Amino acid sequence: MDRAEREFRERLPGEGLLTLMAAFEHADALGAPLNVHRHCLQTATRVLEAGGDDELIVLSLFHDLPECFSDAHHGELAAQMLGPWLTEPRRWLLARHVEFQAYHFANHPTRDRNEREPYRGHPHFAQTAEFCERFDQSSFDPAYPTRSLADFEPLVRRFFGSQRTRSSTGGNPVSSKR
Repeated sequence: MDRAEREFRERLPGEGLLTLMAAFEHADALGAPLNVHRHCLQTATRVLEAGGDDELIVLSLFHDLPECFSDAHHGELAAQMLGPWLTEPRRWLLARHVEFQAYHFANHPTRDRNEREPYRGHPHFAQTAEFCERFDQSSFDPAYPTRSLADFEPLVRRFFGSQRTRSSTGGNPVSSKR
């Protein structure tokens, strides 16, 4: 069984995440202009077009996927799912992007628009704020030309197939080039 699983993962790296993402293609948008599937595709499209590296594109593609089956802690869950393949700055970004997104979306008395402020001064604060501002919060546009999941499959397979775990080093997650 171990051998069969290992061979499957080597033959089709990233298959589980791609299958899960595809399953939510027609999910309810829950009041948003786009559902999570399309929002994630649009975020990844924007990162790709901005010249982001493979790690940031993959992170963008799956960053909100746990929102389909989780609550407001979906960033932490996404960081757990992708963590073994991400650098430390990217894991931190993914785990805390929900608090950083509040700056752009919190408009309810029970939410604090400045949820990110306790993290100010952290080495990864600026890059997380930049990711949310440039890519995440702007990716709810129904008219934006968004790539399909199939367009990202080769990149996802290359990323997950390149190595079992990523190193803990890494540059700026937003401006790194592929």
